[in-house]
Amino acid sequence: MARRPGEDGAFTLGPRERRILGWIVALVLVIGIAIVVRVLGGNGDGTPVDPADSLAPSAGAALPIVFGTLLDETTGEIAADAQTDRFTREDTFAYAVRTVGAVPATVYVEVERIGGGTEGVVQPATPEGEQAVPAGRPAIAFTVPAANLLDVFGAGEYRMRIFDDPAAAPLAEGTFTLVAEVAPASSGPSGSP
Repeated sequence: MARRPGEDGAFTLGPRERRILGWIVALVLVIGIAIVVRVLGGNGDGTPVDPADSLAPSAGAALPIVFGTLLDETTGEIAADAQTDRFTREDTFAYAVRTVGAVPATVYVEVERIGGGTEGVVQPATPEGEQAVPAGRPAIAFTVPAANLLDVFGAGEYRMRIFDDPAAAPLAEGTFTLVAEVAPASSGPSGSP
């Protein structure tokens, strides 16, 4: 008499059970590989991973420009409590870029209006516009009275790009807004007694 599969004491799996077991094995392999990579780590050439590499921009990606009203004297970056991207005539306009590696000796800054007026580049990044980064400064950082920018560019929304070479891709990029002065409230007669 013919025996059914599994009746002879051998363990057999049906198609559904084999598919489930296959997925479980694949999941265990992926987790195992992740654990090995995490534990052994490295860059593939045996050298350890440098945490600073995670701060480096990927190909084509620009570092962020942080805007504010005050540079921190210790870090050379924007003070945490002074960060903003909106500026009025009375403000100091400050910006900083935390670089990966050495701070370049010179940079080129491009400013483009992206809203609130005629759009287009209002300050091109050209060799004539080279700006020297003060020696010993730990970040690319500058300050200027916001009134100067309002006088030259006018109120509106702007994109700033910083280049270490005006012919290359931008090193850093960010947006800010220059706000026109708000007219003071009228001091005429009021409806209240």
